[in-house]
Amino acid sequence: MSPLSTTVPLFSIQPTFLDVIANVQSGNTQKDSFYISCFVSNKSVHGTVDVYRSGSEVVARGKDGFDVQVGNHKPTLTVSCPELNVSNVLIKSPKSQITVHNPNSIETFDISPQGELYVVGGPNGELSLSSITDDGAFTRSLDGHLTYITKVLFFPSGQVVLSAGGDMQIKLWSAADGSNPRTFLGHKRAVTDLAMISRGRNFLSASKDGTVKLWECGSGSLMHSFTNPLDIPIEPTTMAVSKRYDGISAAPSSPLEFETDDKLLTIGYDNGDIAIYGLSTKNVLASIPTKSVDSEISNIDVVDDRIFVARGKNSEIWDLRSLTVPLETISLPSPVVGMGASAVDSVAFATQIGTPVVFEDHKVSYYAAGFGDSTIIGVKNRSRSDGIYFAGKNGSIKRY
Repeated sequence: MSPLSTTVPLFSIQPTFLDVIANVQSGNTQKDSFYISCFVSNKSVHGTVDVYRSGSEVVARGKDGFDVQVGNHKPTLTVSCPELNVSNVLIKSPKSQITVHNPNSIETFDISPQGELYVVGGPNGELSLSSITDDGAFTRSLDGHLTYITKVLFFPSGQVVLSAGGDMQIKLWSAADGSNPRTFLGHKRAVTDLAMISRGRNFLSASKDGTVKLWECGSGSLMHSFTNPLDIPIEPTTMAVSKRYDGISAAPSSPLEFETDDKLLTIGYDNGDIAIYGLSTKNVLASIPTKSVDSEISNIDVVDDRIFVARGKNSEIWDLRSLTVPLETISLPSPVVGMGASAVDSVAFATQIGTPVVFEDHKVSYYAAGFGDSTIIGVKNRSRSDGIYFAGKNGSIKRY
């Protein structure tokens, strides 16, 4: 069976386009306009959309290559760009927005599995934990990192948080009282990523020192250091833990390893290489070398046995269930800066240009508008009921 291949267009829309529609809907103005662009591979079309009232209805009229319709309820757009063979794509506004406390700038974020808390890390070691449901009435400042935060991660319980930074430290925090009962030391350069193993008695950290380390939380012990299979000086940029697709398992090598026997560890490197290990055996099961320049692995996310990998300057997203070749390739005209997958066959991603994309059942489901010019720094894809969260560098977190 040939692998699936999909080329996904990207859209860039004037940051205030929702305000333009709202102003016409409310009668504050009779007519206004906003710009819109569409990118497919190395081609692009740039146009404008006029918005005006016709009786009781709000009408959108696309110009310069676009056909546009405005939704009747919460602002949505249906857009076609015939010149690029793009038809009837849906652009949605956010369902809700989190007002981030201390929002000067954020580098990383996470949402608790229960959907009650969020944690954000900033460029100067700032780390704060807040509640979502009561608009941040519960807020804690977690002080201890010396420089920029690279990754934050909730434990499955939602009561404990891990953080990592450019100061080479990994810290464990209590969400209840903000205490820091343990700090994990051992990396020699900045930590680039964290990954949880099942309930969190073990976790993994990746670093620019070239290693991925396996830790035990209770004792703080370093259990193992993974180095790249070719033993060359490349840096792990991202990683993820997934279930083994073949059902093969092996007993953990230490009594301080928990639930590693049926897991895979997938690591992406700054040169585009990918390595897949059996987590309990520490053996390399697959090694996929880079085949092009500018192919850094930017993101890896997993759902059960599905491994999604984003790579390359002009990005591709791979579904790597076979471990050796992609079963599906999603091609984009801009590098991926954030990606999240969920168990409902959905992968959401944000790129350097354009609005974020939600991809379901092998096609674009919708585009997530409303960020304006803020750079997206992360994606959390939960479920259809909880929604998909995108976070902007300017401190905005929006749910779709």
